[in-house]
Amino acid sequence: MKAMIKKIAGAVCTVVLVVSVGMNAFAAGIYTVKSGDSLWKIATANGLTVAELKQYNALTSDTILVGQKLALFPSQKYTVKSGDSLWLIAQKFDTTINKITSGNNLAGTTIYPGQILYIPLPSISSKPTAVTSWPSVTYTVKVGDTVSAVAKKFGTTTANIMKYNYMDPDEWLDEGEKIAINGYAPRNYAVMPGESSAPARVGKLVDWYLDGKYLLKRNDVFQITDVQTGTQFKVKMLGGVNHSDVEPLTATDTAAMKKLFSSWQWTPRPVVIFHEGINFAASLSGMPHSYDTISTNNVTGHFDLYLYHSTAHNTSASTAYEKQHADCVQKAAGLK
Repeated sequence: MKAMIKKIAGAVCTVVLVVSVGMNAFAAGIYTVKSGDSLWKIATANGLTVAELKQYNALTSDTILVGQKLALFPSQKYTVKSGDSLWLIAQKFDTTINKITSGNNLAGTTIYPGQILYIPLPSISSKPTAVTSWPSVTYTVKVGDTVSAVAKKFGTTTANIMKYNYMDPDEWLDEGEKIAINGYAPRNYAVMPGESSAPARVGKLVDWYLDGKYLLKRNDVFQITDVQTGTQFKVKMLGGVNHSDVEPLTATDTAAMKKLFSSWQWTPRPVVIFHEGINFAASLSGMPHSYDTISTNNVTGHFDLYLYHSTAHNTSASTAYEKQHADCVQKAAGLK
């Protein structure tokens, strides 16, 4: 069973804004493309390079459209969900309500589900300091636990527990998972959003437990590139504690996967995940199993997606299977 604990707060970071001038950008740094614009023209007018502008917006080509909004600072697009408030979003990304409202030219604090917000992110050169050990007080999640109940148990606040564990909305913690109570859980910050502007066939080794599980979240959609063939498809993350459980997003994505594996099989393939401007070295198995949430993708079940140091969710997985995944992750990182 799962402890339905919602994750809200994000990682600790220093936000660096690039303030724009000229053209029709407002001071916070969002520019709306108009007729006659080009990436070079927009970048030059705002003191950026074309490469920086593409990086900040995860653009894979030079094509832009009239009316398209471009961030002129390191940012992440966020789609407002039901139940969100600016306070919750600010807590999630460790920023302030003022920076979100000014960065998105909001006249007030009213937001609505489906609205796109640009959230300031830290510059790559000023990424947070790694957290190398657990704090003095930790807790192992039990069935039925809630964040508020755990906070009350330890005489702390819900906001602190969410913050110390880098928690996001609509995410569960499994029974038996260790959480931090009076300080931050260990994290490497070995990679940061916005490092890469396009998918690649070689990714970075990202430790699942020290970074990966905080960057790949339940319900996120990833682009997958097969290392050997360059085939690309999309998956949606179902969840996962020790590795990521994913489903092909559409029937077309399922067809691309099945073509790669010839037939459904446990033997994994080296792949690279592209998500939020990061290329992760990974390993994807080809056997659908267990839970399923997408009824229209032409396959029943989900697939195992491993990062560096990922492990199985239970003890029934063989040592050989786990070694296959570990080897594929190394190949995806260009190390084998």
